[in-house]
Amino acid sequence: MMSIKGIKSGRSTLMLVIVLISALVVTSCAQAVSAEQQYHGVDLKNYKDKTVFMHVGSPLILSGEDIAFLDSKNFDVAAAIHKKRTLVPLRAVAEYFGATVSYDEKNREALISFGEQQFVFPIGKAEYSAMKKNGKETVAMDTEALILNGRTMVPIRVIAEQLLKKNVDYKDGVIMISGEAAELSKQAGLVDAVKSKIGTATKAQSKEQLSRLMRNNEARYAGDTAENEKAAASGRGSSFDTTVQVVTEEAVPAENRGAVADSGNTKHSSTNTQVEGIDEADIIKTDGKYLYYAGSNAVRIIKVDGPKLTEVYTIKVPDEKYIQEIYVDNDRLVLLGNRNEYSKNGYSVKGEPDTPMTDTAQGIAQDTRMIYPGYHKTFAFADIYNIENPGKPSLLKSHEMEGYYLSSRKSGSNLYLITNTNCYGGIILPLMRDTVQGKEAVPIALSDIMVMPKPTEPGYIILSAIDITDDSKTEVEAVTAFGATVYMSESALYLAAENYNGTTSITKFEIDGMNIGYAGSGSVKGSLLNQFSMDEFDGNLRVATTIWEDGNNLFILDDSLNVIGSVTDLAKGERIYSVRFMGDKGYIVTFRNMDPLFVFDLSDPQNPKVTGELKIPGFSNYLHPVGEDLILGIGMETRELFERNADGRETPVGFRQGGLKISLFDVSDMGKPKEITNLIIGENGSYSEALYNHKAVMVDPDSQQIAFDAYIVKDKNWTSEQGALVVSYKGRSVTQKGLLKYEEPEVYGKYIPYGRRTVYINDILYYIQDGIINAFDYNSYEKVGSLVLK
Repeated sequence: MMSIKGIKSGRSTLMLVIVLISALVVTSCAQAVSAEQQYHGVDLKNYKDKTVFMHVGSPLILSGEDIAFLDSKNFDVAAAIHKKRTLVPLRAVAEYFGATVSYDEKNREALISFGEQQFVFPIGKAEYSAMKKNGKETVAMDTEALILNGRTMVPIRVIAEQLLKKNVDYKDGVIMISGEAAELSKQAGLVDAVKSKIGTATKAQSKEQLSRLMRNNEARYAGDTAENEKAAASGRGSSFDTTVQVVTEEAVPAENRGAVADSGNTKHSSTNTQVEGIDEADIIKTDGKYLYYAGSNAVRIIKVDGPKLTEVYTIKVPDEKYIQEIYVDNDRLVLLGNRNEYSKNGYSVKGEPDTPMTDTAQGIAQDTRMIYPGYHKTFAFADIYNIENPGKPSLLKSHEMEGYYLSSRKSGSNLYLITNTNCYGGIILPLMRDTVQGKEAVPIALSDIMVMPKPTEPGYIILSAIDITDDSKTEVEAVTAFGATVYMSESALYLAAENYNGTTSITKFEIDGMNIGYAGSGSVKGSLLNQFSMDEFDGNLRVATTIWEDGNNLFILDDSLNVIGSVTDLAKGERIYSVRFMGDKGYIVTFRNMDPLFVFDLSDPQNPKVTGELKIPGFSNYLHPVGEDLILGIGMETRELFERNADGRETPVGFRQGGLKISLFDVSDMGKPKEITNLIIGENGSYSEALYNHKAVMVDPDSQQIAFDAYIVKDKNWTSEQGALVVSYKGRSVTQKGLLKYEEPEVYGKYIPYGRRTVYINDILYYIQDGIINAFDYNSYEKVGSLVLK
């Protein structure tokens, strides 16, 4: 018999996990307790290797506490109801119990071998044949075998009871197949436990189901209590405008058009990402030959040749589009952001249109709520350009999804775009435009929607998978939920949001290249700080959380999102300021008046433990590994405030924030971490984007230097300066090497990107600063070139 683990090992997959906000969902998800604790003594581990569970509408199969897809190559395959009979994927069920399955395309027949028996299922017929030595026996079925989502589906009792001689039972959508007696009607706790693992989201059944769900959820969301009197009405706004972006070619010297410099031995910086090999979008990208600078309504493409900077092209987009971030990968440029579409229809301030509205794109009549003129719909977009000739980029394809751009990641040639529709309600089926399939926007397919039983948010989180190298169509999966913070490892992507009851729900999606699908749910107590609060190692997910005033926690979840280890109630009264995981070690900084750096030994996932603690003034907002046993911290200095009583004794009463603080920590001794050096820059009021955005930090591991933009208050009179700080951490010391001066922009406008980054290419530092790009010698930090964008 093949186990769930065996099924998993037969594929190369990327696990995508989305953390969804839904207080009611949490009650049916796996909390930070085992199923045995939560469901009246039910221990799913007792069912491993002898029983499997499925759920109607779910693409998952459960054995013990292990979750896998019914079909590892097609994540849309799920148990379904047809003519009042439950159909299951033939191959998944048969192979789990040791049978082999093949398919005869010519005769359109599925062939099963089980022991010494052979069976034939002709597609489209309500019968199957049992092969005998003297011929075959034809057996009638209640319904025909079907091809759904490219897979053979057969009645479950036929495959499980008649062929495999197993017991089958159903209860409230849960399907149980076992070698032992199966009576789910007498095991309510077991049904709930299975639902918590694989029934938290199921395939959408109809537009009407989604319409009722969204309208009811909008009522819950709008109300202050659980007892809302009426469902809030929904509205869709104006018709969809399929206008694509405009690309404007600037006057460019002929010799610069298409000029591609030989990269040779070029060394250049890249975006500071959390996980090696997983790219993150940013406002600045470089390939060592060109700078790509994005923001507002344009991407400016600048050829670099040492100190010489020459703009070769400007990609301009319409006013209704706003570019937030970009990717550059070989000869591909990806633009990401939002496109607004304003309503052309008028609405009564009473919320009643002059005539009833019908969403013709979906065929669903809808009411309208009070929407003032100018109400708009928003679409997240990804535009993919060919930049083989950077002097003349060409648009290859575009993808738009109704909702707001939340975040993205890129692994290899696959872009994963996450869209959130929860910022405004009324969407029943989100509209999608994929230029590979056509210019018109169409609703996403019902088969691409997973429905949570009782989501409290009136909208969707939508994942779009896009191959940026070819003209293949976009793959989509949507969930009726909400999400916020994204983390991605080599095998998983996590999107986190906090529930109303102070927990964080975790819903898992699995991806095999362009193949994406829902894969299960879990939950932990507390809220996350940012993406660095999550990390995957050896198949386990580590999550650091804060429970306000009650302390901080570190949870370890297995690949089925069961909590298998934890450290809780750490540093009560403080909150997490930064987190970093490095292999089987973890580092968490909390703060209230002092800065404790906690060191964790995570080598035993079921027994994580704190091994050391360091208390120093100040705090680190960002931790960056700069060696096997060295961590660089970027944060703020703090100074204690004291109150002197009548006897002259001083008592600490608080703290005052000082300047920027860069610390170097030695963590070679897990029991005794120490700050070996630090650098304080500026006074109270100093600030940097690096305190909350790791992508604002340039890291040069070869020269052992970092650089980031900073505003520095120099003294108590608020004398200040601004620029890019260049800091060395070479030789186990931290020293300021230079400050690249900030210059006020000379030109403003929608085609002038704003934002500040530092990039190096060979021996030149480029300080990009609100439409001005200055080049500096990397050794002397003297300005050697400049370009003002106009």
